[in-house]
Amino acid sequence: MCFSVAPAGLASFTVAEPDSRSITIQTAAYSLTIRREPYSLTVLREGRLIAGQPPGGGSAFVRKGARFTLGRVESFSTSAEGLVLKVQSGADGVSAEVRLTLFEDNIQVSWGLSDEQPCERLEESYQLASSGHWYGGNVTSGHHWPLETAEIELDPFLASSNQTAPFWLTSSGAGFFIQTYQPLGFSINRQGDSLFRFNVKNSSRMEYRIIAGKDIVQAYDSFTALAGRPSAIPPKGYFSEPIFNTWIELKKEVNQLGVLNYARTLRDKGFGCEVFMIDDMWQSAYGDHTFNAAKFPDPKTMIDSLHALGFKVILWEVPFVDFDARNFEPLKKKGFLVLDSKEKKPCRVSWWNGESSLVDLSNPEAFQWFVGQLKNLQERYGVDGFKLDAGDAEYYDPAFRSFGNVTPNRYTDLFAAVGSYFAINELRVSWLVQGLGLVERLRDKNNDWNRATGLGALIPHGLTESLIGYAYFCPDIIGGGEGGDFEFARFKGMDPELFVRWTEASALMPMMQFSYAPWNLDEHSAAICLRYAKLHSSLGDYIYGLALEARRTGRPVIRPLFFRNPEDERTYTVSDQFLLGERLLVAPVFTKGAVSRDIYLPSGLWKDFWSGEIFQGGKELKDFPAPLDKLPVFVSLD
Repeated sequence: MCFSVAPAGLASFTVAEPDSRSITIQTAAYSLTIRREPYSLTVLREGRLIAGQPPGGGSAFVRKGARFTLGRVESFSTSAEGLVLKVQSGADGVSAEVRLTLFEDNIQVSWGLSDEQPCERLEESYQLASSGHWYGGNVTSGHHWPLETAEIELDPFLASSNQTAPFWLTSSGAGFFIQTYQPLGFSINRQGDSLFRFNVKNSSRMEYRIIAGKDIVQAYDSFTALAGRPSAIPPKGYFSEPIFNTWIELKKEVNQLGVLNYARTLRDKGFGCEVFMIDDMWQSAYGDHTFNAAKFPDPKTMIDSLHALGFKVILWEVPFVDFDARNFEPLKKKGFLVLDSKEKKPCRVSWWNGESSLVDLSNPEAFQWFVGQLKNLQERYGVDGFKLDAGDAEYYDPAFRSFGNVTPNRYTDLFAAVGSYFAINELRVSWLVQGLGLVERLRDKNNDWNRATGLGALIPHGLTESLIGYAYFCPDIIGGGEGGDFEFARFKGMDPELFVRWTEASALMPMMQFSYAPWNLDEHSAAICLRYAKLHSSLGDYIYGLALEARRTGRPVIRPLFFRNPEDERTYTVSDQFLLGERLLVAPVFTKGAVSRDIYLPSGLWKDFWSGEIFQGGKELKDFPAPLDKLPVFVSLD
């Protein structure tokens, strides 16, 4: 047995060889068992299994089309940081070196081959059952709650569609964090294999962290300490008043008169609002960052009028440059555009509004040019902030050439970083920018009740966003923001019940956002929507206090029920309720025609927000009344 005293941040540990088949490592918080043949890792916390690789070996690589699994551990050495193992690779002439760096609450695993040459793929796998229930990775898979209930494979794993992060959290207290911009892939239960697999491509090393928490909440805290907690906080008005957006109400015909009429009407109807967004189609061309003069003859006067009404004004922006934009040729000459794979001409990207090129944000001068264009809009017209859309990694082909030779996921985060230059911002896609403290919006939802893409996905997708470290969560537009659903040929009119239930579900989220005007509904439905908009405003101080707490501690504003009691197994499968901080439990209705629902109350005493009736937690309330005008809400009395 050997013993090591660690420097600050690292764990002191002992190493033992109880038999010829294994090596054990013990720290104050966790222990590791290394199986000698084939090499595999098992992590325990207080004697309880929290993560384990399959007994047939969990580490492999692909080189020249052949796949090899790491074999026998031939030898190991120790240092103040941890262990270094020499492992048979299975390939001729090379061995593998595995470094285990032991921190107080996590293990950094890093391995590569002795010739230090890149492999086509380096792969790891862990048994799903060893870690309990699984969450995280990408928002758009979050309706599979927990993740092991589905078969999921994303390879490549891109920062596209909505927030993503190479992090997975489990009910055992284990977390897996692959902090890289290298091309990745992952799968959960692929073809029913009961494994969590991930890989890094075209790399000479695999490196990741295994977080070893006493429970899922402690593991989450360890993750946010690694990924970064918010360094900034959005203005209070984001949290304390509803947001209004032109996208669905004015569609592509957005114009100066329509904007002013919409803004004045929402004030006349009694709705609070501080952040007002002018969405797509205000520009003369993508990349020129100028108002379309035919639609907006006097944008300065318009924005002055909006300011006089008490609004902060946001404009919608993208990283694209149209080929016929005024700025295209100057940017091309300066080398400020991403190039195609042959490095001969600006890249051509197909996206939902046509074909355009991309600003090369990896070039510091081009990045500052882009930020400068937005600041010019502030200085010239008084614009207060920006909604940054379409930074999806899928639009950046890996074969493209850029100044910084960046990967698609890195390009996404460069675009997200633009948001940090503006106090009022909104993003839809991100990868590793949790520490910037940006407003992160759920992707556009369909105008229906669907549990994967419509209203029913709102809570599991929002909770997933929270669990991958994005504390300032903004739900999508009430009633759905998927523009195609509102095209004249398809849209048969807003379902008042759907809209009311969506309003209720959003009212106790960190932010709520309207576009379709609620006053277009029948009088009764519109009155319910106004009531819940005012409820949101009345809780503004409480919600903003949670946002401040998120900056201090990393704890998200909305939380899954297991944050209340990680030992309660029942909480891990509840995907249609959430906690707003520690005090409020919210249980919206997501079924058309329903006037009641089952509600699970975690342990403790709870008071009905509306009636004051007291309930003992740790049990389910069957068929709890929830008529159309009632959002079930409970206040913790503990």
